[in-house]
Amino acid sequence: MYGPPVVLYVGPDAAAVADAWAESGDGLVVRGAAPETDVAERLAEDGVDAVVCDCDGSFDGRATVEAVRDSSSLPVVALSVGDALPLAAATDLGVESYLQVDADTDRVELLADLRPLIERRREARRESTMLASLLENVPLSVYFKDRQSRHVRVSDEMPRLSGPSYLESPDGKRHHAPADVVGKTDFDLYPSALSEGAVADDRRVVETGESVDDRLEHAYGDDLEESYVTTSKAPWRDEHGTVLGVVGVTRDITERKRYENQLERQNERLERFASVVSHDLRNPLEVALGRLEFAREDGDDEHFDAVERSLHRIDDLIEDVLTLAREGEAVSDPRPVDLAAVARAAWGVVETGDATLTVETDATLLADESRLQQLLENVVGNAVEHGGDGVTVTVGDLGERRGFFVADDGPGVPEDEREAVFDPGYSTDDQGTGLGLSIVRTIAEAHGWESEVTDSESGGARFEFGDVNGDGLADSRADEGTADEGATDERAGAGDD
Repeated sequence: MYGPPVVLYVGPDAAAVADAWAESGDGLVVRGAAPETDVAERLAEDGVDAVVCDCDGSFDGRATVEAVRDSSSLPVVALSVGDALPLAAATDLGVESYLQVDADTDRVELLADLRPLIERRREARRESTMLASLLENVPLSVYFKDRQSRHVRVSDEMPRLSGPSYLESPDGKRHHAPADVVGKTDFDLYPSALSEGAVADDRRVVETGESVDDRLEHAYGDDLEESYVTTSKAPWRDEHGTVLGVVGVTRDITERKRYENQLERQNERLERFASVVSHDLRNPLEVALGRLEFAREDGDDEHFDAVERSLHRIDDLIEDVLTLAREGEAVSDPRPVDLAAVARAAWGVVETGDATLTVETDATLLADESRLQQLLENVVGNAVEHGGDGVTVTVGDLGERRGFFVADDGPGVPEDEREAVFDPGYSTDDQGTGLGLSIVRTIAEAHGWESEVTDSESGGARFEFGDVNGDGLADSRADEGTADEGATDERAGAGDD
């Protein structure tokens, strides 16, 4: 497949040996070189696979072996007539094979005997270079570990998997290159919560000889950015089948998981749309049709009023369904947004009557401004609708949780209904569409925020939006000690600055 191995034969009679081999030898290409030859230059020119250094009283071969070692990783076979090159010296020089020979030993026969060894060395070297090329270029984290789970060799990709171009160990050290990782276990490189499972897998593979296939793992980095990887591991065996350790491959599938999660959210929205179309839109339509039938019979204006109300309800439902469809797409390009300014803008749009707005934040969120305003409009509208006369609505920060809240001092939401309020169709008002708070949760999810309902300090409802990815609260300067100083009150209609 690759042609016969090429041997550079260096010694006083190298040219004669090369000629003799060309006449009667087979399976090798032998090229002769005199002792004074620039070996490094010949290695670069001739595509050599191995070097045979024939040493006698006039040539000890040391300089030749050193030149080979300095310029390549080729195997060297040393032939020594007597102690022309002592065994100890050959060992120190890194000679692969050492043979003591007589001056009259047939060098052609000797090369024939060495041919299998040279072929094996060449194949091993080719495999080594192929592995090196793979580890340098493959866009995966590939690694070999010994039986104690210490990394023996790793791909160039491993230190930068799932994040920046380095691994940061629990003690804060940054490992930029494969050499920084070799010799270390997972406990040296990752938090113990991640390392324990990985090392347990290593031991199981070593002890049972069974592989681990595509195990899904996920974790949060220091920036709370969630990442997903799949890991496969298999026994690393020597030529005799003895398990030396583990070979593993880890692949970053964070983008794929995000896409899957996005598809899942889209499917959930489709189910909501189907529910609205099949049930919520059908009911007012049936009412309208029934009233029209009665109107044909007696012409009573009351029936026409009922038809008009049903048609308005259908129009509201269609508008909310379209909003739900638009707002569900993931926010791909969030920008810094002044939360207080958007809260006041939302307040100015909603019919708030004699309600009051209190702003206790000067935070800047990373968000889609128009969608954030839609979220606040719906939450504020819900508070005004259900909070009673003179309700006070407060917008503020969650503090360490990195997020914001909208609270009111109305009657609140019963504990057993708090999760249901986000369900499509949930409403305590017969005239409502039941989609307002579902839209709120959809917008929150599109930003990567968690949403929940709890009690406000006054016993009313408090809607909280926590930034689960940790990067949505760009700047929060307000805290519990200074929130009151920055608070502003706005009556209905006073929200337009």
